[in-house]
Amino acid sequence: MIIFKRSHFIAWLAVALILIALTACQSSPTPTPTIVIAPPTRTASTSSSMASLAIPTPTVTPIIIPDLKGRALKVGSDTSYPPFESINDKKEVVGFDVDLVNEICKRLNCKATFVSADFDTLLNAVSNQIFDLSASGWTITDERAKKVDFGLPYIQNTQMLLVRSDETRIKEPEDLKTAPYIVAVQFGTTSAATMKKFVADPAKQVKEYPDIVAAVQALLNKQADVVVVYTFAAFDLIDQNKGKVKVTGKQFGDDYLGIVFRKGDAELKTAFDAGLKIVYQDGTWSKLCDKWWKDTLPKPDCSGKNLPLAK
Repeated sequence: MIIFKRSHFIAWLAVALILIALTACQSSPTPTPTIVIAPPTRTASTSSSMASLAIPTPTVTPIIIPDLKGRALKVGSDTSYPPFESINDKKEVVGFDVDLVNEICKRLNCKATFVSADFDTLLNAVSNQIFDLSASGWTITDERAKKVDFGLPYIQNTQMLLVRSDETRIKEPEDLKTAPYIVAVQFGTTSAATMKKFVADPAKQVKEYPDIVAAVQALLNKQADVVVVYTFAAFDLIDQNKGKVKVTGKQFGDDYLGIVFRKGDAELKTAFDAGLKIVYQDGTWSKLCDKWWKDTLPKPDCSGKNLPLAK
């Protein structure tokens, strides 16, 4: 008879248990640990053990919004250019540009007052500090940037041809080279420079008028054959002259509009750029775009995804 001592029995039992444990480990895969990434914003009660994981969290560069401390700003504008700016029945200046500037001022703590002026006088008026800035559907160009500073582009625009309702000769911009058509444009706008590239004799064919309303009136009076107008102002003009005018041909050009500041006025320009970014990021910009171009076709891209603001 083989007699096991108690100490021997305990040793063999320990070995058996170790073998069983090793077998179990080989047959069952080790579970993968679950790592929970905490949201970027943490409360004071967040476990300190999360910090030890050293998991990077997304960072967003905050926009510093200057406080203009209630500053009163005079905004020069040609108020004959709906839906960007116009005067309503109550003699109030209204429009997309007006709402946009007012929303920016809400963020910056300033008060904007729009003052009507002829379009071709506005750049000099800003330069001479008659106005603090100008919001008037300004297309950003290198030539203008020699005189003034532009804020960040706030909307993308194109141009179109407006003709009388019975017009059949002019279908596309290229048709303007086929005959000595008279082209009406607003004085001082980029439309004038653009059209001079489309016609055979710019000196005779391109006629400039003090505002777009006068240009359309010249069209109706048959003093002009076509009016060049920015796409998103065209449909308000059509509405005002129902049955008398129509849009013809494709859109052309690819312009951005910007707010005008006095050359070297970095303080105001920087403040408005910051305010514009906030108005864009919080969705206000898109709401204003939808408001002022609610029923127009074609309509601006009210997502603004192609604007530098979105980059």
